[in-house]
Amino acid sequence: MKRIAVDLAKSVYQVAESVRSGQVVQRKRLNREAFRRYIQEQAEPVEW
Repeated sequence: MKRIAVDLAKSVYQVAESVRSGQVVQRKRLNREAFRRYIQEQAEPVEW
């Protein structure tokens, strides 16, 4: 299972993906449209 942390801002979202151990494996800066696509493309359920 991976976790997705999101830092919200006006026009850019910063996303960090981490594995169960808490280690961050990927970071991204996405605009609103790219963030929407990113969330829709996640294969596993997103834990909020």
